[in-house]
Amino acid sequence: MNTLVEYEASKLVDLFGKADNLAMHLFMDNMSMPVDVQDRLISEISALSQINQQSVGEIIEHHGQSLMSERLRW
Repeated sequence: MNTLVEYEASKLVDLFGKADNLAMHLFMDNMSMPVDVQDRLISEISALSQINQQSVGEIIEHHGQSLMSERLRW
């Protein structure tokens, strides 16, 4: 998981803890995530038995537009 995904996951975990749906959607809009993907992401995160940065990061990566590795090999 790269640093950006770690930050996004951490922020979403925090917003889930506050149960702030509007802030979650606004944050995901800033991530340039389509609305239908936002809804799926929220549903999948809500279904987790324990919401933590690692599991949320894996869900973000699963729905991400790019799975580019943190390190590019030249």
